[in-house]
Amino acid sequence: MQIAFYAPMKSPDHPNPSGDRSFARLIVRALKRSGHEVTLASHFRSYDRYGHRWLEIAPKAKYARERAICKLTKTPPDIWFTYHLYHKAPDLIGPALSDYFGIPYVVADASYAAKQTSGPWAPGFAEAKSAILRANKLICFDPLDVDSLRHNLMCGHKLFMMPPFVGQRKITPPMRERARRRLSTALKLPVNIPWVVAVAMMREDIKAESYRLLAECALKLRDQKWALLIAGDGTVRNKVEGWFEGFDNIRFLGTLFGSSLSELYAAGDFTAWPALKEGCSMALLEAAASGLPVLASKRPGLEQFIKNGANGYLCQEGELTDFEYYFRLLLNDPHHCKKLSAETTHRISKHHNLDTAATKLNWVLSQLQVGR
Repeated sequence: MQIAFYAPMKSPDHPNPSGDRSFARLIVRALKRSGHEVTLASHFRSYDRYGHRWLEIAPKAKYARERAICKLTKTPPDIWFTYHLYHKAPDLIGPALSDYFGIPYVVADASYAAKQTSGPWAPGFAEAKSAILRANKLICFDPLDVDSLRHNLMCGHKLFMMPPFVGQRKITPPMRERARRRLSTALKLPVNIPWVVAVAMMREDIKAESYRLLAECALKLRDQKWALLIAGDGTVRNKVEGWFEGFDNIRFLGTLFGSSLSELYAAGDFTAWPALKEGCSMALLEAAASGLPVLASKRPGLEQFIKNGANGYLCQEGELTDFEYYFRLLLNDPHHCKKLSAETTHRISKHHNLDTAATKLNWVLSQLQVGR
């Protein structure tokens, strides 16, 4: 089938890497793997971080709809597929074009926050709600979204829950050793101490709070020899670096993606990130796919791929003492860390791989009545 794909939060070919961009690309890969023809319908970004741009965004959306119609008219789509919409990034194109072409409208990763009914994001909230109600199918990766959509919008009949997925990284022991030695030389770090990896953007929101908790934990563990490698950048980088002042073996690597990020995962012993109020963290899923045990907060989205005590640890959210306890456990027991690593590699490859996701997505689309 011909599928028109759109991501209002961040297009899959956006120049700035992020978990959102990565997952958009993965969905496109999964759809293509099922044999579908996928066209990126629009690059228009409706994201409004502070709720101040609605009067600017709404007129631009009109022209974006017109451009998308021109682009798709020669080979009309059979299905419209939107990834990730919510009050800060509503879909202002998909519903209208689905009606124009007379095709089903599918949304993956829709979020509904009733508290945004009023306030700076009220217009975006209204548009997101309208799109969710218009959707023929709603694909969810986080149990919290399933509960919210079912209870607030009575959408249970069109919900489909599926586990988050990732392109499996096949990392062999020789690859790990080469990555470790190269980065040891480049970063001037001892090879024979634990290396902990953290990957996250540095912005003034809940991400910053996660960095603060990670820093507090790191400073409590200064009595041990280990290294912390942080990949990420953003507007609060100086503030974040200041929180880690006094910790010696820390390296701020800036934004990494592609082979550079894969190399970092290959060189690490485990990944630690508080993940406060996060859903299905793409960075943690990629780390797990690379064989790294995950230490994070107990969140429903993370429980989809982390089984506590089997392939990582999920702590009480925001509890420094709990986070520090399991952090120290992983630092002090490399044999246990390797057992967790083997289990996470097995679990991700079996339940969260691209082929399984392609099959599930194809089944969802096959339930729709297609044909104009």
